Amino acid sequence: MDEDRRFALESRLTNSGCYLESVAAGDAYELTYQSVAAGQHGEVPHQQVGDVVNVFRELFDEEDWPVRTVRATVTDLDGEELGSWRAEAAWFDALADGDLTEVEFSGRVLDSLHDDA
Repeated sequence: MDEDRRFALESRLTNSGCYLESVAAGDAYELTYQSVAAGQHGEVPHQQVGDVVNVFRELFDEEDWPVRTVRATVTDLDGEELGSWRAEAAWFDALADGDLTEVEFSGRVLDSLHDDA
């Protein structure tokens, strides 16, 4: 991932209380981020997962990023892994095409959440 895209992602995640630790773009966007809220609650907050997914949706629309699957690992501020989640590229496409509702899309993402705490 080039520096401009990384900076755009990092800036938007920071606005959601997430600190980007690493990101790679291949067949999927693979990222690890620290979550202030996750550390406070000892688990990955569902609202914040939605915030991060919406960051990617905005980047897909506004920045013309290619739609790919997003796989995220969430840590607390000490770097301890608290969980992971994913949003499949096909889900983003189905949502954009009107084949999935916002509720169905969100349900799929939240169903993928695995808490490690």
